[in-house]
Amino acid sequence: MKPLPLEDLYYLHHILSIAMLFVCIFICYCGYKINNKQYKKYISYGLISFALVQEILDYVNRIFLDELYDFNLSTDLPLQFCVIGFYFSIFGIYMATTDKKFSPKLEQFVFDCAYVLGFSGAFQALIAVDLTGINNMIGIFALNWAHTLIILNVLWLIFAYNKKFNLKSIMRSFLFINIIIIPVGLINYILDANYMFICRPPNVDSSFFIGEWPYYLFYLEGIYLIYIFILYVPFAIAEKLHKTQI
Repeated sequence: MKPLPLEDLYYLHHILSIAMLFVCIFICYCGYKINNKQYKKYISYGLISFALVQEILDYVNRIFLDELYDFNLSTDLPLQFCVIGFYFSIFGIYMATTDKKFSPKLEQFVFDCAYVLGFSGAFQALIAVDLTGINNMIGIFALNWAHTLIILNVLWLIFAYNKKFNLKSIMRSFLFINIIIIPVGLINYILDANYMFICRPPNVDSSFFIGEWPYYLFYLEGIYLIYIFILYVPFAIAEKLHKTQI
């Protein structure tokens, strides 16, 4: 696969982001309007399939197609916040769609984590784009979809399956973020890696990363907690409006 100049990669990423914005709006509309369970199931499995194909394509490109990419365990394991949110969003749709019975607490926990990671890690990654290791067209498609599909999946769960984020969700998701850092930090130590940017900030200009290690981690703790509370606001407003209409 032919490598592309950096300016072309940025251009493609921006165009894809705009296109996926319209797809997200369309998915929200479909989830809100469609009442037929079978139609919702078709769309759900379509989203799951597309997400999984994207993930497979991404790894095929990294390992076989991108001649400039150096595949390495220290950089290519699915251990970033946004990737974890990506898998959570897929599993969340599966649980909401399948006839198998899952614990409501588990479904809520998976949605909480997917929502927070999708609208924090993935959203930030779309704004402050890091093209490290992205060299060709497939790579830019995979990078964009890896982030936008998390948001798309979460919006589908909200509008099609009426998933909600509540006060308990704030503490559950924040606790998960802090707990998952421990095993990932151990993997970083073993592989000399930087998953979840625990060891050093990412190579982007972002107001979320202030100062050197380890001080920016404490700053991030406060920022993430505030951000999670902000993510709760739309649901609090919707709940308030619903109560006033009753």
